[in-house]
Amino acid sequence: MKGRKEADILYIKQRKVRQWAVILGLLIILAVALRVRIQDVRVMGNKTYTDEQAEALVFSDYWDRNSALCLINRIRGKKKTLPFVQDYEIILTGPVSCDLIIYEKNPIGCIVYMSNYMYFDKDGVMVESSSTRLPDVPVISGLKFGHVVLGKELPAGSPQLFNEIMNLTQQFNLYEIACETIHFDEYRNITISLTGGDVDVYLGSNEDILAKISVLHDMLPEIEAHGLKGTLDLSNYNDKEKGSTSSFKLRPTNETIKETSSNVTENVAEE
Repeated sequence: MKGRKEADILYIKQRKVRQWAVILGLLIILAVALRVRIQDVRVMGNKTYTDEQAEALVFSDYWDRNSALCLINRIRGKKKTLPFVQDYEIILTGPVSCDLIIYEKNPIGCIVYMSNYMYFDKDGVMVESSSTRLPDVPVISGLKFGHVVLGKELPAGSPQLFNEIMNLTQQFNLYEIACETIHFDEYRNITISLTGGDVDVYLGSNEDILAKISVLHDMLPEIEAHGLKGTLDLSNYNDKEKGSTSSFKLRPTNETIKETSSNVTENVAEE
């Protein structure tokens, strides 16, 4: 009886030793895991942010760089909400390295609403509100808009005006024409200011707008090559009539390049 009792006591002691050994092992593993931090980050898919900016946004505090927590958060689907970012992925490529893949919202235009820039995408859906002005995303000015709600369409007031704004911003995005503003006057005539502020383009009415944007795209290399500054008038241009014209007024002398019915770049080169 006494021997059996001693055996039971020995078994209990051995079981406790094994339990403590397991606990100690887990603590050692946990301590090591908490010390392993991501050092090397390869950023992909980013346009709005530089690699350094994207990395700083995602890994903004000490624990964000912990490899174990990154893996746990990935399994749980836990992510931060970042400006102009639809989604992102952190893929561990090693104990201290990862790929950071950014999926941006890619706004193509914005309006100023309650002192903030409200950005919309190619479908006209409001995707972001920010005090930050993104370069090469044009601001629509000269129009009055209704109540702006994120996730809803741009409240242009009428389907016709909505489609006109969408058509303009989509075409500028397609042709990669970087402009700062798209301004509508009281008659809905359109003037755009190209990025840098050196060249304004008066497009006039929405009539033949696709032809006007197309010829602007063709003319820009010559205008940039000659360093011209001024106002380009494309309001009377169309690709159907031989008599359609366009002109360029230089700053500050307001000297006007001779009007042409075919290719303004020839006159730009002569200047």
